[in-house]
Formats: sequence, C-alpha cells, structure tokens
Amino acid sequence: MTAPVRGTDGDRDDGYEGYDGYDDDWESVPDEEVRGPVQPSPDTAAGVRCPGCAALVPPGTARCPRCLARIGGEGGGTAPPGTRVVLHFDTLALSLPVLPGEPLRLGRDPDWAPASAGAFKDLPVVSRRHASVSVDPDGTVWVTEETDGTVNGTWVNGGHLLPGERHRLRHGDRLQLGHRVGCTVRITGDGPC
Repeated sequence: MTAPVRGTDGDRDDGYEGYDGYDDDWESVPDEEVRGPVQPSPDTAAGVRCPGCAALVPPGTARCPRCLARIGGEGGGTAPPGTRVVLHFDTLALSLPVLPGEPLRLGRDPDWAPASAGAFKDLPVVSRRHASVSVDPDGTVWVTEETDGTVNGTWVNGGHLLPGERHRLRHGDRLQLGHRVGCTVRITGDGPC
C-alpha cells in the first residue's frame, strides 16, 4: 500500500482547462515513510513468554518487566539455589521467608508453625496445621496441604489442593488459606535467603 504525497514541482490542478482528472504531480511513497515502521504483531514478534504472567519479553531479558519473574532456564517454577522465596500476606502486612531445606509451616499451632502461628492466632479460617511451603535443593518451590486436610481448604491461583499432595509454586502465584487469608509468592534475587 502506498500513500499519495504532493510532488515538488509546484504545479497545481485547480480545474484549469486541459485537466484530465489525474493529478500527475502526486507520487507514491511507501507506507513506512508516511506512518513510520510497521510494528510486528505480538504473535510474530521476537521474544519469549514470561512463565509468570505470559507477557511477551524481549530476548536476553533476565526478568520480566511486568511481574519480575525470572526468564529462561526451567521457567518460573524453579528458583536457582540461593534465591529468596517470600510469601507476602497483603491483608496481614506480613512477609514470611521460606528457607531452603526448612519447610515454612503455615498454621495456628505455635509448636508446629512457630513462624506463622502468632499472625494467624485470631484467624479461625486457618487450621492449626494448615499447609507447608518448601524449597528443594534444586530451587523448586512447593506447597503441601497437611495430610489430614484442613477445614477451610488451600488454593493456588483458585485451584483447590488435595491433602498431602505437593503442588509447585511459581513467582506471582496466589496462595490462599481458607477463603480470607491469601498471599503472593515472590521468588527474587540471587543472594542468600
């Protein structure tokens, strides 16, 4: 497709005698010169899909500019050794780190879940022994609802977990304990936890 552009010879066709209906002083110019370069559609543009939010990320980008998920390697479900994993409970103004080799137990029982029991003590929607989050030596992050199950259930991104079954967590996942207590999984940095 081309767009007409007025020629530079200064002639005009104002209806004078001898006008044949064609404007001979117009010349064709490619669209790129008129509108600028044509942007490729997102489906054909070079890049990779973010494992966290599925946004198109330019090649060579280490982290997604939209959700900060790590790009490349095994995807958002694996945190390289030494990566920091934190659960951000937005409604409780609480952040709990998950240390490699030490499961973070989520529940109201202070002996079983010492890191979270104080924050959940007045929240009966959270069971005494609700769920555990762990980081494997290879950096994979998992959540497991306790084998006895919970009264109010555990969800990841709206999907209900079965008791005793491990479920892989990725950066940006939404983990919910019961219907009212939720957190966002953040896998960040390259330093020690």
